[in-house]
Amino acid sequence: MMMKKTAITFFALLFLIDVSATSLYDQLCAFNFNWKNHKTEAPEGEACVFTSDKEYIQAHLSSVLAILRANPGTDLSQGQFRSRMHLIGLLDGYRLAGNFPINYYRNERIPVFIDENNTHCAVGYLMQQTGHETMARRISAADNYVWVKDILDAEVPAWQETSGFSMDELKLIQGAYDSYMMDALILPNRYEVPQKPECMTAYFEEPGVAPEKRTKWKVWLNGEGENGVLHGRWEQNFSETLPWITGHYTHGKRSGKWEEYYQGTTQLCRTEFWDNDKLNGIRTRFDRHSGQIIEEILFKDGYAVTKTNYESRSELKYVRTPIDSTLVWTDIYNVQGELLASGKEKIHNPGNLQWFQNIELTALNSFSLSSQSMNVVGNNGGNDDLGYQGVDLYAAPPLVEYKKEGEWIYHNKLRSFAYINPRNDFQNGFYGVSHELNTAKEYDSIRVDYVNNQIRHFYGYSTTDFVHLFVEFHDPKPSVLTMDNLQFGDQIQFQIQSGGPQFGRGYRHFEPLLVIKTTGKYNECDQKIGEWKHYDEKGILYKLETFLVPRDEEKEETVSR
Repeated sequence: MMMKKTAITFFALLFLIDVSATSLYDQLCAFNFNWKNHKTEAPEGEACVFTSDKEYIQAHLSSVLAILRANPGTDLSQGQFRSRMHLIGLLDGYRLAGNFPINYYRNERIPVFIDENNTHCAVGYLMQQTGHETMARRISAADNYVWVKDILDAEVPAWQETSGFSMDELKLIQGAYDSYMMDALILPNRYEVPQKPECMTAYFEEPGVAPEKRTKWKVWLNGEGENGVLHGRWEQNFSETLPWITGHYTHGKRSGKWEEYYQGTTQLCRTEFWDNDKLNGIRTRFDRHSGQIIEEILFKDGYAVTKTNYESRSELKYVRTPIDSTLVWTDIYNVQGELLASGKEKIHNPGNLQWFQNIELTALNSFSLSSQSMNVVGNNGGNDDLGYQGVDLYAAPPLVEYKKEGEWIYHNKLRSFAYINPRNDFQNGFYGVSHELNTAKEYDSIRVDYVNNQIRHFYGYSTTDFVHLFVEFHDPKPSVLTMDNLQFGDQIQFQIQSGGPQFGRGYRHFEPLLVIKTTGKYNECDQKIGEWKHYDEKGILYKLETFLVPRDEEKEETVSR
């Protein structure tokens, strides 16, 4: 195998897009040649200095949106007009989010329909959001670098017709993305940035020492290949003694085992397996401090099939399997493999990530430091600064969250988990259950119905008892409800204190997290029984209903006081 060594050329770090451009219009034309057909509508002004490619893309989309909004759409049907307005809103949200495809492999500014991290271009995103993900994937598979004018897919004209956009407008919307990061080699923190995949060998700086006399252990970046195509080992080191990213390419495509280390350490961050440029096998994520496995994701042909997260403190294991693009089925086990709880969760994904990305993103994830940001999201939810105080190229997108929805079953094996950390997510959902739940009895199982991650109905079952509690909360509803300190066999009591209702165990008190609107109890026939309480938004009881005999919802006979 031949090793091609490319010289490193240093040039001024000035991100002026198209230095020959004298106006913003020239810059837009350099970004997408279709701007030449919209000169009279294009924004005026001198050329801008963009501090990142993200700003360049956002400036393009802002200019496009101005044109789209200026078109009254008087020739559209009512359905087309509604679709147009909806897509304009989606496109504006896409612009603001700033999550754009990365051009990893083409040494030119070119469209990337869907990148290897499943980030869609603007047109592909609009297709995805309107239920045409299959079409977007098909276009990407046929030619991922295609301009809209050259798309041959037979379904595109019909989609364009219903979208409310003209074909010329779709051509203008499309973006083109610069190659990986053209200035990565000269960044002040270049040793901490994933470099563009290419055949090269680069060394850590050693003043006064000729390259031919540098030792192998001072290699910063090593990409083996033949005839300009990566073929062999890929290695990027964080320092002269610390590795960062290692793997293999076969004829330009990722293959075999890849490893990523936490920057500046010898601790593995993740391992994953590739075949023909697609993830195949188990991606394993390790804890930064303990080295324990915290996540495993099974991939088949590039798609995540199952995701397993391990909670070491609570000794719980979460296994999530996608049902569709919006829901996952979640099973929760203990370390012995006993099933503790099951149910559906909504995928809350404001960052437009992949469904399984709920842990800090790193270089081998969809979040690439070279193209997204000089900072990475830390374990504490903040940012871990890599030391470069310059431009934040891309803001880190918010991570995926999972929110319980519909019926969840909690099995009696939960009784053995009295030591569970009360802040553990497994306990989500049991604040403010009801003042009626004041008992030392054990339940064999619990069923909870959730609405948008909030308890609505609570069912407790045992051989001698049954309880059905109803809970409704005031808006705005919190994003997470927690089951802090609820344990099977414990004495549970509901407390009302200044500031509103709160839920605790025994004589321990907790700050109120939610404001309950209504709480009460049903019998086994789903009839109201006993006391039903209603609170205002400040948590003050303003109405008490007492059902002296069981009553159906539509036949309520109450005594109020």
